[in-house]
Amino acid sequence: MTTVKSADVEAEAPRVDRLHRLHSALNASRPLQLLVGSLVAAVAAPIVGAHYYTGEIMWPLVIGGYSGAALAFTTALFWDRHSRLRDEVRQTEAERRRGADRLRQEQERRVVEARRRFGALELELERLKASIDRAKREQHNYKHFFPDLPTGTWAAASGPLGLIVSNYELMADLSTFYGHVEELRWRLRFKADAATDEEIVNPIIDTFVSQMADAVDALLEQVREQVRNPHVEQIVGAPQGQRAATRVVRTRQFTGAIRTQSPEEIAKALARETLPGLEGAPAAPDGTS
Repeated sequence: MTTVKSADVEAEAPRVDRLHRLHSALNASRPLQLLVGSLVAAVAAPIVGAHYYTGEIMWPLVIGGYSGAALAFTTALFWDRHSRLRDEVRQTEAERRRGADRLRQEQERRVVEARRRFGALELELERLKASIDRAKREQHNYKHFFPDLPTGTWAAASGPLGLIVSNYELMADLSTFYGHVEELRWRLRFKADAATDEEIVNPIIDTFVSQMADAVDALLEQVREQVRNPHVEQIVGAPQGQRAATRVVRTRQFTGAIRTQSPEEIAKALARETLPGLEGAPAAPDGTS
């Protein structure tokens, strides 16, 4: 019994679905509603006239002729309006799909551009890591030490990446790190100056390079993640992509002051220094202290 009832329900479902679609179509289009109403009136009017009017046949013929003309006119008019509405709906839907396709293509273009630029940055950071590790090992052994410290890729990529990348923390940390690179260049040039005592500057540079070595390792890890899954700004209306959780490195600029004094300044500073308790009391009027 249960099987028979289930079969009846399954057979009834398509018919109910067709009725539901027809009802939705009637409610969605007013010209179609008017067309159906005019058809009903044109068919019903001659029948009603023939039933209630039992005299001459002229008036039923007039009613039938008028109903036929009205039916033909309203059918053509309302069907034309209904066709226009359907065409407008199809055109709107096609335009919406074209807009969605353009947004999707623009989103994909951003992802490809971010991957390419982060891939180039990865290579440059690897070169910087090798130079920083070498500076950490060897810079204190030489007065003139100038390792390879490239920044061209970042100079070319920072502007476009700043417009399309949504990971603002990573962009800020990269900018800070490349500021470190410029600072390291300056410190190495300062150390190479003939008037600079490298024994004083070496510890400052060693501390600075050690911090840069930690920062470049963290940045390389994040840049490689961006090559695999770049975090780009989402265009409104474009399909949502997967987003991984961001991690903030928060590297900050190390500012160790470097200041030198000329021999004259050192002599003046030493002359102003006194030892407490050894200055003595002022001389008495009689010449005794």
